[in-house]
Amino acid sequence: MKRHLIVSLGLVALGSSAHAASLTELLPAGALLTLETRDAAGAIGRIAGLLGSVMDTVAGPDDGGTQALNGMQELLKGSVGKEGAVGVFTVGRPGQTYSPELLAVSRVDDLSAEFFGSLMKKRTGARVGVYTFARQGDVFAGMAGGLVYVSTDKDLLMGYLGRLSGKAAPTLGVSGAYTGARRPVGAQELALYVNFSATAKVIRGYLGKVALPRLFAPVVDAVDTLGQYSAGFTTTDAGLTAASAHAANAQGKDQPLYRLLTSSTDFHVQDIIPADAEAVQARACAPETGAYTARWLSRVDLFEPLGFLSDSQLASHLERAGRYLGGECAQVTLAGGMEAGLETRDQLSGLAHRVSYQRVRDLDAAKAHMPEYAASVNAAIAGLGPSLKALADLAASDPGSSPLSRSLPGGMKGAAGLGRAALDSSMQQIQAMLSGLKMVYAFRGDYVITAWSDEALKAALDDTAAPLAQDAAFQAADLSMSGAGWSYQPNLPELSAADFQAVIDNAMAQAAGPAPTGGAVTSDLTEEEQAMQAAIDALGSRRGRGSGAGGMDDMMAGMSGAVTEMINRYDGMSTQSRVQGSVILGKSSVTYRWE
Repeated sequence: MKRHLIVSLGLVALGSSAHAASLTELLPAGALLTLETRDAAGAIGRIAGLLGSVMDTVAGPDDGGTQALNGMQELLKGSVGKEGAVGVFTVGRPGQTYSPELLAVSRVDDLSAEFFGSLMKKRTGARVGVYTFARQGDVFAGMAGGLVYVSTDKDLLMGYLGRLSGKAAPTLGVSGAYTGARRPVGAQELALYVNFSATAKVIRGYLGKVALPRLFAPVVDAVDTLGQYSAGFTTTDAGLTAASAHAANAQGKDQPLYRLLTSSTDFHVQDIIPADAEAVQARACAPETGAYTARWLSRVDLFEPLGFLSDSQLASHLERAGRYLGGECAQVTLAGGMEAGLETRDQLSGLAHRVSYQRVRDLDAAKAHMPEYAASVNAAIAGLGPSLKALADLAASDPGSSPLSRSLPGGMKGAAGLGRAALDSSMQQIQAMLSGLKMVYAFRGDYVITAWSDEALKAALDDTAAPLAQDAAFQAADLSMSGAGWSYQPNLPELSAADFQAVIDNAMAQAAGPAPTGGAVTSDLTEEEQAMQAAIDALGSRRGRGSGAGGMDDMMAGMSGAVTEMINRYDGMSTQSRVQGSVILGKSSVTYRWE
């Protein structure tokens, strides 16, 4: 009896000590990545309610899928909805190759414990303190003390269970890398943590073994300089709030990147952006941004198959532009951009509503350089069509020899080669899209404005339009115009179900390919391709006849209405970021109607 009492008291003590610190904080130090949940039942309920309304609209309220969703919701609320953590670690010994391994743990209530217990086979395993585990297929898993835990590595799991049992060992919760990025974010329903510096260390060690460190050194240095990043969000009745913290590595070798990450400025571009803009992303861009980007473009130029970087001399122009550009940039989607983005027949149509604003330090130098810059880019765009067609002709000349085609089953190899008619039709569409794309620019005040259509540039230059800074909704967002950056999106016009259905119909029409004209289209197709085209045609004809067509159309209409309703519940967002030492702090607010 005395022994049972001691064991019981020990369990209570261990349970209370485990609850004192979060499950994530007790993970081993050195995690490359973690996903964390804490008191996330509210988020699970809101998201499940949203999905349930869609299922009710499409399949009806008595559909079995709704019941399954409700059951899954209760299961999640009783496990990760309480608290959960997933971590990725590197496991290995000095002199050997380190491998990424996963460790996951969650608190569970009685219902969730019963469910997870049913998934585990009764096997004799090992014990660490009061925590038992056994091999379950390719992983090690167990349940004890109100927790369920699983790992792909036995030693990793034993190390964590030892920490849960009170063993003294380095934990993630006292790691400076973790706390520096996670504490500013605070408690969130769902949070993410990434240690780029630790990841770079692992990559550098691997490259040292394969004797290729010099080639990839700039990439690893950049990843190391990214430091650590953490972000999380919490749902509210009005939508959700989010926070982020990016702790850049001040000791990283890529110092230009560090300066870019931690740059700040005072923003004035809101004084000339049209108030009816559908999205604005403004950021502090250090003058050396162009030169830094140019160096990366030069590194990948040899691997770019179309020759656009070489033809446009983009790297050279960006470096020259950095000599006269200031520290303020903005990417703006003008009115009509969302509607244009729904046009699936022209994937570049959205660009006709996007403009870029950049502050200019030396206006004379900018006016001298921009004509050459735009002419070079436009000449390169004009050459993209022939370059793409040459590559496509090369691929179509012997489709069976491509690695993709060789990897497909015999009946699917015809899908890898599109056939001459379909290929020519696709290339004509691409060339038509590229023909309407050109870089245009103009100056307004202390800013150079670039766009991809004359209409967009004209709208951005309209000085009779009310500026964003005077818009009541923008002022209500109360964004500081000093810091690392900000973004703003107003409540956009609502999308109709017919608009969304048109997107689906256009996409299906493109997937079906060009319409046959007296059998001529199939003249260049193989037998397999003709069979596939016939199947597509048959599917299209079945949608338009018989009693089944009405049911399919009704379901598609219901789905379009449900998805449209989900999109229309989004009523805008705003974000703000500022620099505090080496840490870039961000806050976001999203307005969304869950019900």
